[in-house]
Amino acid sequence: MNKKILVFSILLSSVPVFAQSKGFSSFEENGLYGFKDKKGKVVIKPQYQHVMEFTKTSVAFVVSKNKWICIDAKNKPLLESFVYDNGPDYISEKLARFVENGKMGFHDESCKKIILAEYDFVFPFENGLAIVCNGCYSESDGDHSSIVGGKYGVINKKGKLVVPIEYDSINSIDAKTKTIQVKKDQKIIKIKLK
Repeated sequence: MNKKILVFSILLSSVPVFAQSKGFSSFEENGLYGFKDKKGKVVIKPQYQHVMEFTKTSVAFVVSKNKWICIDAKNKPLLESFVYDNGPDYISEKLARFVENGKMGFHDESCKKIILAEYDFVFPFENGLAIVCNGCYSESDGDHSSIVGGKYGVINKKGKLVVPIEYDSINSIDAKTKTIQVKKDQKIIKIKLK
């Protein structure tokens, strides 16, 4: 074997290995879930009511105290996910919703907060835009819930308001014509995005 290759191999073997998503797998013990590494060593002790496997970005969604939270490979809580369809919110256009102090914002696939939680409700991104509202609340009819009340606006993926939060509703967004149909004081208005 070439000495340069041997020395390089020895150097690589002494570099600390950081947790990788594919190296962790969940396990259950006494009704709680945790994670083990490839060798079967417990890296996160059983403490969660439910878990999803670690993603390629080395985060996992787990249920702690009846809330879906995102943790990193060191078991550090990163954020509380918005619950959609009985699980953590789905990624839409590389962003998903999170909850903080009763407000909502958006995070990326590695659970990094991208748009701060400053709205009472946010809808998923579609064609680079998301509808947001303040003063609104969720109302349940038993099986489903809907968002009612408040004032609505639209943000872009940088978190900038492109339509101010002053409308009774956002009826439609046409990405092709860059027009948004809104309702204010019982009147339907079309707004052209710049």
